Amino acid sequence: MVATRPVVARASGSRHHTGGVLRKRRRTGLGLLSPALAILLGVIAVPMAVGAYQSFTNESLVRPGPAEFVGLQNYTERVFVPSFGQAAVVTALIMVLSLAVQLPIGYWLALLLGRNIPASSVFRAILTLPMMLTPVAVGLMWRFLADPDLGIIRWIAVSVGSSAHPNLLGNSAAALGLIVAVNSWINIPLVALLVLAGLLGVPDELYEAAAIDGANRWQLRWHITIPSILPVLAVVCVLRLAGDYRMFDLVYTVPQGGPGTATRNLSMLAYQEGLVNYSIGRATAIAMTMAILALPAYFAFRKVSRA
Repeated sequence: MVATRPVVARASGSRHHTGGVLRKRRRTGLGLLSPALAILLGVIAVPMAVGAYQSFTNESLVRPGPAEFVGLQNYTERVFVPSFGQAAVVTALIMVLSLAVQLPIGYWLALLLGRNIPASSVFRAILTLPMMLTPVAVGLMWRFLADPDLGIIRWIAVSVGSSAHPNLLGNSAAALGLIVAVNSWINIPLVALLVLAGLLGVPDELYEAAAIDGANRWQLRWHITIPSILPVLAVVCVLRLAGDYRMFDLVYTVPQGGPGTATRNLSMLAYQEGLVNYSIGRATAIAMTMAILALPAYFAFRKVSRA
């Protein structure tokens, strides 16, 4: 018993010293992060607090005088109404359809880029070109291409002898499909590059061992590749769903929410209330509701990023 006391004492002293070092490192880390946290507080927390307050007022760009507190009136008149539900459905359709297009094609392109094919570097450079363009410019370009009178889509239809003049901007389903197509054209390269980064991290030994056991190409993909990059795929899904959830530029520039309100999503609805009807209170009520609805995606991203 006497011989073990110094050992216990040394162990206790070591734990105390380690705890002190960790606490000192935490304080140092918080000190280094405090300027960034202060900036984030000013950039995020303060506007959110101001927006939350404005959502309970009748703030307007055309009404003189100070805004008055109206309680939940903005929410009852612009959130808990069928128009908000329709915009939410359009937003969900854009998110789901875009992901259903981008993820499989991006995965296939990542597999292709991972092979040692001729001119692969040139192909990668060409693939990233849509990412270099601003969404507004891309939206205006595709709106001109889909123009029913002057667009190239109409010219192609006439060239092949079709008597019908396709009007993608005048049909609800076609306009929604055009948004999904343009959005996918822009973001598929990003999905492919992220998946490619995950594929490069899969050890070759796993494929070699499975090949020795007689696994074919599809079994390798299903039992090794996809499980190995599943965290990467989850992060890609969360990022793309979050980006499509707040999409505004493509909806505004391509079909402008039309025909009618067929492609009006939540961001477009908030824009129309705030900068068309000049009702800042109602617009911020829609925006705050969007932020609340996005909280599950935030917690999902935190959980996936820690996996």
